[in-house]
Amino acid sequence: MKVICAGLPKTGTKSLCAALRILGFNVYDFEEQCWLIRDKLQKAMDVGCTAEEYHDMFQGVDAVTDLPACLLWEEISKAFPKAKIIFCQRQDEKEWLKSFLHQMSVIRDNIVLRILLKFTRTGSKVTHFGDTAGRVGFGFPHSKVFKFLPINEKVLLMRYKQHNAYVMQTAPKNRFLAYNVKDGWESLCKFLDLPIPSEEFPHKNKSGVFIDELMEDSLMFRRIRLEIVITLCVVIVLTSIFIAAFLV
Repeated sequence: MKVICAGLPKTGTKSLCAALRILGFNVYDFEEQCWLIRDKLQKAMDVGCTAEEYHDMFQGVDAVTDLPACLLWEEISKAFPKAKIIFCQRQDEKEWLKSFLHQMSVIRDNIVLRILLKFTRTGSKVTHFGDTAGRVGFGFPHSKVFKFLPINEKVLLMRYKQHNAYVMQTAPKNRFLAYNVKDGWESLCKFLDLPIPSEEFPHKNKSGVFIDELMEDSLMFRRIRLEIVITLCVVIVLTSIFIAAFLV
């Protein structure tokens, strides 16, 4: 592990993830964490993990961004004491709140997503994983993320402030960068001691579109779609058998 992103979602983490990949890092974002090491991170969120367990789950991983790693940044940092910590935050906390709430509404308003998550085995696991991250990170009650339950905006903003303040006060200063993705390549590459790439700095997940990209491209949702197809085929076959038996 070389880089730990301690910034919460909607602080530029998707752009940072893309930038780190351009720089050659093997990055575990939310998708990889949920798809490849979900059970291990579920344990980390529920009861905690040892340094040895973190070394096992992140073997071969260069960097982590987004949930739930950003909530576990301190524990991961202790397990990898040489890893650099990049902390993203919005300049305006109210803008962060607005952006976060918009992301939640995009997720909840996507009917196809809700069907895929509700009626598949993998979708159920993803839901539980996301709900746990919501509980640990923001104090959401169970199933807050994927259900139409009200969100206490004051509590949400308080959690954001608490997280940011704790990171700023606690992170080791000799391997810490407070970073805004608007700063682009220069400060990031200087901190990582890497040359600046020729391509433009990436800007991802504008207007909360990452969920559409995730559903379209990720291995996780390919598996979920396959489970839906199999379920529909089974239903059709069983229905056909029942109708045939009834007509006889």
